[in-house]
Amino acid sequence: MARILLIAAEFEPFNSSGINRLSFFKKYLQQQGHFVAVLATKTAAQGINAEKDYDHENNIYRAFSLSLLARRLLSSKRLPIYPKLSRTGKYDVWVPFAVAKGKKLIKELDIDLVFSSFPDFASIQVAEKIASQTSTRLITDFRDPPYWIYDKQKTDTKTRYRQEIIKKAIKASDKVIVCTEGSKDSLVSYYNITNKIEIVCNGYDIDVIESLPQIPQRTDDYFEIVHIGSFYSEGRDIKPVVSALEKHTRNQDKKIKLRLIGDLPDSSTIAKINEVAKSFIVSIEPPIAMKQALAIAKQADVLLLLQGERFNRQIPAKVYEYLALNRPILAVVGINGATHQLLKKYDTNVVISDCSSDKCLEEEIGNLYKLEGKKIDCAELSRQRQVETMLDYIL
Repeated sequence: MARILLIAAEFEPFNSSGINRLSFFKKYLQQQGHFVAVLATKTAAQGINAEKDYDHENNIYRAFSLSLLARRLLSSKRLPIYPKLSRTGKYDVWVPFAVAKGKKLIKELDIDLVFSSFPDFASIQVAEKIASQTSTRLITDFRDPPYWIYDKQKTDTKTRYRQEIIKKAIKASDKVIVCTEGSKDSLVSYYNITNKIEIVCNGYDIDVIESLPQIPQRTDDYFEIVHIGSFYSEGRDIKPVVSALEKHTRNQDKKIKLRLIGDLPDSSTIAKINEVAKSFIVSIEPPIAMKQALAIAKQADVLLLLQGERFNRQIPAKVYEYLALNRPILAVVGINGATHQLLKKYDTNVVISDCSSDKCLEEEIGNLYKLEGKKIDCAELSRQRQVETMLDYIL
């Protein structure tokens, strides 16, 4: 059985979609009899209280990093020191402390494998340094490849430094994991690696889907469309969807509600929503726990997915969760992207719209009412299946 040190600047009890993937890996590996310890930042770095008992019970070790409050003070307009000096991101200060701590843990815990997951540059750098300086096997997981893998262009000093971190990590890695065929092709091309890279897809957790909390059944007469997650100006822009829904709704008598659950859109996007959405309701709601969000999604009439061409080589975890919920999906995606390719295989409950065509989106919205949310077999997309693949590859 393997003894693994997982390097993750952010880890439980802090919560994020990236942490969900890593915490599942930890849980599942432990279920298979492997030992997994975690090296993370002090909880103050995420602005939450320490939970020493929780850390002890789960073999979580922590190294110093600046607190969230300190970073904010050093990133203010009056004192913008941290953004200028930091080269890996918000956990720059953590790196030397984590490397020192990790080298000790390798010996104390008899670790034989170091594992880390991108997109946190600090975590990747720490993992590479620990593995290299202790002659320990390194596994590097790219759940989100760096953007320059698809945008090759002249870059600034900070970006070149980050590129070097990735280059060193890949060179030091015994195995490299990616989530899609497109990501694999990019890494093979950009870093000239051919013999140590494998695809382990993202996925949904069967246990989570089967244990969603019960919430009151909906009694309203709205046709409810739910989006879970964040928005970006490039790739996940909600404004075209709002405009298309407004054009559609004003010409028919259905009552439509669009629920946006997650990180709040920026002020200009909110202003545009308020300006455009006159014939239907838009409910902008703050982030909630994953299980609660999925319980709401399970009752939605339609689940909204946005994945623009900028992210053609990625498939977000919520795609798999949406499919596992067996609800109708409106997918506004890049037609040549990995997300589109996956959805074409499981298209029973899906209406797909080209993200580059507002006209296509307006035409496809009317097809949403035809979907019933039929049960589909997508067990092969579970994280349980994917980790089985990973174990065969890395151990």
